Amino acid sequence: MSASFALSAISALFSCVCCFLVLQRWRHKRRPHLLAWGLGLLLYATGTVCQVILALVWNPTAFALWYWCGAIMVAPVLGQGAVYLLWRRGSIARNLNMALLLVAAMTLPWTLFFTEFNADAWRAGHDMTTLFKDHRDEDGALVAGIMRGGMSGTVRFFSPVMNSWGTLTLVGGALYSAHLFRRKQILPNRVYGNVLIALGGLLPAFGGLMLRLGDPSFKYLGEMCGVVLIFGGFLVASQEAPNPSPALRAAERPV
Repeated sequence: MSASFALSAISALFSCVCCFLVLQRWRHKRRPHLLAWGLGLLLYATGTVCQVILALVWNPTAFALWYWCGAIMVAPVLGQGAVYLLWRRGSIARNLNMALLLVAAMTLPWTLFFTEFNADAWRAGHDMTTLFKDHRDEDGALVAGIMRGGMSGTVRFFSPVMNSWGTLTLVGGALYSAHLFRRKQILPNRVYGNVLIALGGLLPAFGGLMLRLGDPSFKYLGEMCGVVLIFGGFLVASQEAPNPSPALRAAERPV
C-alpha cells in the first residue's frame, strides 16, 4: 500500500465524517454558511473517495469527479461559507453564490461528458498527480497524459481561477474574522478556530502549487492535514458563549 493511497483513504474517511456532522448542524440551524461548508466538505469527500477508487481501478467518471471537485469546486465552495459570514447584508454573498453556481453548471457536464481522457495513461497504484504529463510505458513508448489537449483545456482553464478565488475567500475571510475577535479581545476560541481554518485552507493550496511546479510530494499530505485543520477550526470556532456580551454582539454584526 502506497503512502498516497493511505493518505487518500484517511482524507476520504475524515472528510465524510466532517461533512455529515456539519450538514447535521445546518439541518438544525439553517444558516447559509453552514450549508456552504457542508457542501464544500461533501465535494472534498467526493474527490478523496474518487481518489481512492482511482488508485485501484480506472473509471472515467471517478476521474472526472476527482478533477472537478478537487481542482475546481472545493476551495470556492468552502470559501463561500466565509463570504456568508462576513457579508450577511446586501447582495455580495448572493451574487458570488450565483457566479459559483454558474461556473459549476458550466464545468461539471463539460468535465463529465466532453473532456477526453486517455485510459492508457492510468496505472494501478500510480500517484494520480503524475499522470497528467506524458510518460514512457514499460516498452519505452511515449504515452500521453490522462487529460489530453483540446477540450481538456476548457476545463483546466478554470482550475487556477477557482482555486485562487476559493483560497482568497476561505483563508482571507478566516484571518479577517480572527483579527476582528482578537482586536475586540473576546471569544479567543474563535480567534484560534479561524486561524486553524486559514491554515487548513493554505495547506491544500500549497500542495496544488507545488504540483503545478512539478513536485507532487506534498499534495496528499496537504490534502489530509487541510481537512483535519478546517474541521478542527470549525469545531473550535463554533463553540458558543453562554451569555453573549454587547461587545460580542457588535463583533458578530454583519458587514
